[in-house]
Amino acid sequence: MRPRSASLAAIATLAVVLAACGGSPVASPEVTASARPASPPASAAASPVASGDVEPAPGSSSRVYAANPGAIVVAIDAGHGGCLDWGVPDPSERGVELAEKTLTLAIASRLAEKLEAEGIGVVMLRDEDEALAGDDYEPLGCSGAPWRDVNGDGISGFGPDVPEATRTRDELQARLDLANVSGADALVSIHINSPSEGGRRIEIAFSETFYTDETPWGPSATADLALAVQQGVVDRLAPLASYERGDRGITAHNLYLVAPPLFEPTEDRPDPVKQPTRGALMPVVLVEVGSITLRAEHDLLASGAGQDAVADGLLDGLAAYLGERELAARIGLAGEVIPTIPPTQPGRGPMFWAPAAPDGPVELRLTNTGAGPWPSGLVLVAGWEVTDEPYLRRAPDVLAPLDVAVPALEPGEAVAVEVDLGSPPPSGRSVAWISLSNGSTTTADLGSPALQLSSEAP
Repeated sequence: MRPRSASLAAIATLAVVLAACGGSPVASPEVTASARPASPPASAAASPVASGDVEPAPGSSSRVYAANPGAIVVAIDAGHGGCLDWGVPDPSERGVELAEKTLTLAIASRLAEKLEAEGIGVVMLRDEDEALAGDDYEPLGCSGAPWRDVNGDGISGFGPDVPEATRTRDELQARLDLANVSGADALVSIHINSPSEGGRRIEIAFSETFYTDETPWGPSATADLALAVQQGVVDRLAPLASYERGDRGITAHNLYLVAPPLFEPTEDRPDPVKQPTRGALMPVVLVEVGSITLRAEHDLLASGAGQDAVADGLLDGLAAYLGERELAARIGLAGEVIPTIPPTQPGRGPMFWAPAAPDGPVELRLTNTGAGPWPSGLVLVAGWEVTDEPYLRRAPDVLAPLDVAVPALEPGEAVAVEVDLGSPPPSGRSVAWISLSNGSTTTADLGSPALQLSSEAP
């Protein structure tokens, strides 16, 4: 595992539909807090300030988030991967080097390098050709990681005796879990299309981006991200194409990776397993950057120039989106490295879990990662919930205010505080959800993941 990334194989996307979010019972917390000096992390500005005071935005030349790029985290998913999942094979039968999984990883790696050059933290959901949530199937010569039931449906594996899509769902759930526990601001999944009709490949070229409009932050935030990356890819590829390319635009369609959980099954949507158990806690888009079925497009996407163009287009889109978020926040433990890659937990279930809360008072660092100043009156809120899941998939019903002053920070500024989260519910393992509220909504409801801390180690 590289310092900036964690390897996690991605499997084919599954089109599913789901219902809007509902509520769940929680325990009401008793929480108190007080401001106190806390040391900024090593990644903070070179000129330290008095602990507990407002830390100025370090400033940079980054065009993604010039105020404080080190506070931003982007999760990148190179679609498909592993012995069992090539994605779309090379239509010209030139080998695995030209398969979808190989090209998406090459593009993802270029995007990661470009983001890091801009000072942005990167979490690679896979950086090798492997599948951590299971890739062990002897009949096809695959001897990867053992199978894990990541989505908790009671089954795992691959083969004639295993329900279809089991492997896909566990792999994609593991990928979502890694992005969520890492606290990514956005997740971009990179794919290459293979248009067909009646079982026959269609030799056309186009780009298309998918998102969901069924999230707490509504359709606008994720649609804005989808539109920005779609336009970026289209604009960057156009000058390189010697053939006609199409722009299919953006579509709200609940592919498994972009869909939130199905909290309340309906007649039209009866099966929660066809949605992720734990959906993305940040805006996520799936980009079909081009078409593998048109040989000229395929060759372009296999070239360094084509891969650079796609990566530049995705960077353009992320810069446009992140540069326009008015209210956003990173809430983390004081002193943590950004991004913090969670360790892979042993066993046959979920791989990535919320970290354990420190004993006693908790030192936090609050950073304004939005484009505008925080309004006065923001309140830090928290709530505990009993759960056997690795982390909470939505906020508890009750979020109590913490008695600590939150200054009206300018973009990129940060402040350290100490909070007492109180006692978790006495019955079993609990997870605390910590976010900022303006009285009507929280930054988590706007797509900035809450900090989650467990009452006990995984």
